[in-house]
Amino acid sequence: MKLGYRVQGIGFIILLIMVLTSCASFKAQAPNNFAEYDDTSSNIFKAISPDGVLYRVTAYEQESQATTEFWREAFLLKMKNANYKQEEALNIKVNGQPVVAYIFSFANSAGSDLYLVVAIPHKKEMIVVEATAESAKFNARKADILNAIGKINFN
Repeated sequence: MKLGYRVQGIGFIILLIMVLTSCASFKAQAPNNFAEYDDTSSNIFKAISPDGVLYRVTAYEQESQATTEFWREAFLLKMKNANYKQEEALNIKVNGQPVVAYIFSFANSAGSDLYLVVAIPHKKEMIVVEATAESAKFNARKADILNAIGKINFN
């Protein structure tokens, strides 16, 4: 498992959103059998499973308002340019609204890693959910991760 590849993908998403620090406007909970990090800032929620699956929810202020379709196209382009392969387009809703949600894979010398990214527009923010791990570990926890995403509440 190469963390550098995941960080690179996450970095592209963060740059794509053109972020400014903001106060948390959401309440998240850890997926089942994940431990929440104690040192998170007010706009980041982080958790980890015993086998190393990472889960993070972050609020970013948007400098410009963009449609869900914009984010859909932007995610696909940026991840493709970073050599990620789209594995699945997820059809999910958070608080009743459809969101942009994908699972990408990245091959490495040990196999492949999966990276889930979800973009949830909320007022003048974009709430970004990320989860990543080696493929088998991620797939074993996928249902719990999706369940936790569905429970995100907005303040």
